[in-house]
Amino acid sequence: MAAHAMRLPRRRRWPKRVLAFLATVAFLGSGVLIAYMVMPEKDAPAPPATSAATNGAAPKAKPALTKAQKQARHAAVAKLSAEGYEPVRLADWRAGPKLKVLVGTTDSGAMRAFFFSGARFVGHDDPATSTNLRVAKSTKDSVTLAYKVSTGGAEKVRFELQDGKIVATGGTIPPSSIR
Repeated sequence: MAAHAMRLPRRRRWPKRVLAFLATVAFLGSGVLIAYMVMPEKDAPAPPATSAATNGAAPKAKPALTKAQKQARHAAVAKLSAEGYEPVRLADWRAGPKLKVLVGTTDSGAMRAFFFSGARFVGHDDPATSTNLRVAKSTKDSVTLAYKVSTGGAEKVRFELQDGKIVATGGTIPPSSIR
């Protein structure tokens, strides 16, 4: 008799079953709706790559290096290798500017900037190495490096070629203890 008392009458089970079925349908329907919103449409046109494409102008491509410029960059990479460094980004080597730079890194993570005038090595950014260094800006006559510092953020320093030597002309190189 006790087992019979635990059982719900038939008329009370159907509303719960219908409610459970509707909840399952709603749950699955929301999953399908989310998938529909996330998946890309097959027939949708691709968005324009740049704003230049919208006004009809062709995107500006960087000019390729000439054979002589590639040889100069190759000689610069050889200089880095001779000092135990590998270039971080070959794209930092610009074809036009008088002052060129490559940032090198060692297996231990030490970084240093190598400056060149043409293919001639003119100096480093600092006698001490850094742990996080990148080229922030490069113009015809100057290169700006960004040093990540332990106090947060980055400090930018502009370098120029003066009398055949590399000189920090904008900003101060942060102490090696915080970079």
